[in-house]
Amino acid sequence: MVKSLPPQPKLRIDSEIINLLSQAETSLNNLTGLLSLFNNDHFIIKLLLIREASKSLLIDNYNYSLTEYYTKKCFEEKEPQNEIEKYLTASSLGLRLIKNVSRSAHIIKSIYSSLSGLEDSIQQKGSLYRSGLIEDNSLDKKLIFPDAEEIPHLMEHFEKYIESDVSYPHLINTALIHAQFEMIHPLEKFNGIIGRILIQLYLAWKKRNVSNCLQISDTLHTKKQEYFELLSGISNNGNWDGWIKFFLSIIISSSNTTASIIKNLFEVEQNGYNKIIHSGFATSPLLQLYKYTLHQPIVTIPQITKAVSLTKQTANIVAAKLLDLSLIEETTGKQRYRVYVNKKILNIISL
Repeated sequence: MVKSLPPQPKLRIDSEIINLLSQAETSLNNLTGLLSLFNNDHFIIKLLLIREASKSLLIDNYNYSLTEYYTKKCFEEKEPQNEIEKYLTASSLGLRLIKNVSRSAHIIKSIYSSLSGLEDSIQQKGSLYRSGLIEDNSLDKKLIFPDAEEIPHLMEHFEKYIESDVSYPHLINTALIHAQFEMIHPLEKFNGIIGRILIQLYLAWKKRNVSNCLQISDTLHTKKQEYFELLSGISNNGNWDGWIKFFLSIIISSSNTTASIIKNLFEVEQNGYNKIIHSGFATSPLLQLYKYTLHQPIVTIPQITKAVSLTKQTANIVAAKLLDLSLIEETTGKQRYRVYVNKKILNIISL
């Protein structure tokens, strides 16, 4: 049975939680400092957003690799918006709504509509909450979700809790809010994905400026079984303490992972530019193409000519120079329809 927040009896904040909370705050503050070095259009920010989208989708069994994603973009295949792009659009929408001080229920429904491709559905119907039982229980069948008729009442209390001036530290509230949403499972689908987006949005709302870049899904995926068991422990016996300790450790690990990825990407970028500068061939077209491979690590000559506004001849010349400098690799072994890959970038984000 799902009970409304705040937890009763009141949480006992012991020394272990205090220590984990301090570590989590420090890790997040360090990450915020790193992210402040880059604007929203910087390739590192974009790669982090795409990687988090891919890992979040993977938890819910959407196995859409980043190599596949960039290859499809590379060949500009005409297809409906893919799942990663839907996630990115929904996540960005959530951030905009947070800045507009929208109500949490509206934010959740808007994200759901965006993921579903139902942009006008909020206006078309009063509620987007599920009307029946959850048939495909992604939480390993360990949780019993509330009946559909209970959801409006539970979500009303959920929204009030988010917007109230509660006494717990922000990261503990983030843990409570995520767990509560997953236990209610209010929507027909995308509950896990939206629950993870809510972590990012709540942190943004509380001025933890991680720009939806926190690589939390990667860490959760590696501890998926423990994650399910601890959520079940809340539902079955009210074990909030175990869940909060787990969640804080996830924040620490995710922050450190994100910081490590940023440093590795920055190092690759700087080493690449240094190679070009010392090559004696630091032309504008070469620098433009290298910069483009940081954003789009899989490229073809037709794509380069369009995206970087180079002639086919110039594109071939600068691509050959980047090959000579070992900044990209050619993966087909052909003379025509060649595919170039910035493997250093792709390897970092594919881990």
